[in-house]
Amino acid sequence: MKQEGSIEKIDKYTNFLLPNKFKRVGLVLFVFAFISYFAVGVYVENSNYYLLQNIAHTIAILSLLMIAISREKIEDELIAKIRMQSYHYAVIGTVIVHFCMFFVPSVLTLLFSSTQTIQENNDIFVLVCLLVIKILTFNKLKKAYYEE
Repeated sequence: MKQEGSIEKIDKYTNFLLPNKFKRVGLVLFVFAFISYFAVGVYVENSNYYLLQNIAHTIAILSLLMIAISREKIEDELIAKIRMQSYHYAVIGTVIVHFCMFFVPSVLTLLFSSTQTIQENNDIFVLVCLLVIKILTFNKLKKAYYEE
């Protein structure tokens, strides 16, 4: 009984989807952010450049999130399975790309440069959060479903 409440709480968040019309809203916002990102470099002075670029980055990420969590016109079990598989591959792909973007330049710098410095990795917190949340949620759901 207690585990059913846990499953319902997790399902409340994992099954949350925006209405389908938010895909179009997200696409419009993404195009706006993409154009703004490049327009900032042309039309803005240095003092506001990084602030406006960060705002464009944030809008782009939120718009892509909006597209990712919007409903399809027809929601069924196949769409739910495809959505879960895409999140699974996104997590794996993100970790692989992150490590490639960190290690490849570092190795090339060590091999071909006279300055032997390795750049600091500031995004590791995001990867750790991503993987810890995935692992904890998976283990909690697995335990809850096996106890049913």
